[in-house]
Amino acid sequence: MNLQQPVVEVRNVSKKYCRNLKRSLRYGVADLFAEMTVRDGDWRAKLRKGEFFAVNNADFDVRPGECIALLGPNGAGKSTLLKMIAGLFKPDKGNITIRGRLGALIELGTGFNTILSGRENVYVNGAILGLTKQEIDARFDDIVAFAELPEVIDDPVRTYSTGMRLRLGFAVATHMNPQILLVDEVLAVGDVGFRMKCFNHILKLVESGMALIIVSHAVGQLNRVSTRSIVMHKHHIIYDGDFVEGAALYEKVQLESKPEVDEQRDDQRCLIQSIDVESSSKGNQQFATGDAVSARITIQGREPIPGARLRVSIESARTGVLGGFATPLQDFQFDIHPGPNLIRVTLPKIPLLMGAYTLNATVYGPGREELIHRRKPGTTFEITEPRAASFGMGEDGVVRFEHRWERIE
Repeated sequence: MNLQQPVVEVRNVSKKYCRNLKRSLRYGVADLFAEMTVRDGDWRAKLRKGEFFAVNNADFDVRPGECIALLGPNGAGKSTLLKMIAGLFKPDKGNITIRGRLGALIELGTGFNTILSGRENVYVNGAILGLTKQEIDARFDDIVAFAELPEVIDDPVRTYSTGMRLRLGFAVATHMNPQILLVDEVLAVGDVGFRMKCFNHILKLVESGMALIIVSHAVGQLNRVSTRSIVMHKHHIIYDGDFVEGAALYEKVQLESKPEVDEQRDDQRCLIQSIDVESSSKGNQQFATGDAVSARITIQGREPIPGARLRVSIESARTGVLGGFATPLQDFQFDIHPGPNLIRVTLPKIPLLMGAYTLNATVYGPGREELIHRRKPGTTFEITEPRAASFGMGEDGVVRFEHRWERIE
């Protein structure tokens, strides 16, 4: 860890909102009056009727040269936290300290006046960041070249497409020499070539000492630049550490937070009581690509079912259902008896790459469409190694492809 002084310090920060508009406006007026008359600020940390914490007691530091992926399901509080660091929102509790010039690309087009031209917006944004006209002049050509907008830089921004605004916004935010850069989801927009260009540029900035906090659901892209992750869930920070472990935890939380979709037909002859992934050599449900993964499926029978069938499917938080397989594929036959019936399924060499996955199960009777009970989501497991390697340096994605190379001429 870099022992330099942190460029961002977040200390016990909380932010609350109210779901009711009228009550929210009333609370806002009361808060303004309280700020002018009450010395003790503890009242800000107390919830009133209809209020909830969007961020609760966030606490962490960011040091020069760190690239932090801020992860969490929708509604976890990531964007609210990023906007407080950017100074767009004021915390209701705690303090945020910023040391250095801060650049932010939080919402597409934020900071742009759509009536002004792209050129005018570059100068306005530079002035807001404290740069002189001469300093902006020195960076202007690089900004336009990076954004790939020389032909339209003097056109009003309102005439720009979504991708053009993204390119200009990113170019401005990253070419003003920020010591801290905040990026929220916007890199999901635009073509693949420009995203690769952005990530390459971010890597150079981080290597030069810039600190980066980036919010994105595209975990597969974040491993290109991030070495640390902060995972938020239900408005709290639940993990702060290594990126790989944090990414796996985030995907696990995503999968587990999905509503139960058990499908029970009128047929009540049995149900899938539980699905348990057996412990790995690490003593938990974490595995490496290529490990053997076994799961025990407990089917509670209520009456005999001869010639039952069992199907297992595997789902990824990133890409959805990856595939499935059923007992008839290997001529595995079994009958369900009253009481518990235990079936083990083993994948001798799991081909999945780093991430979190669910294993779901469905039990059928002997008839082709005789679905009896489905348990989804079933249980989760994680692949935590090897680390994905992007930029053509190894393997990445969800599935490992067995392969070999040879030169043929």
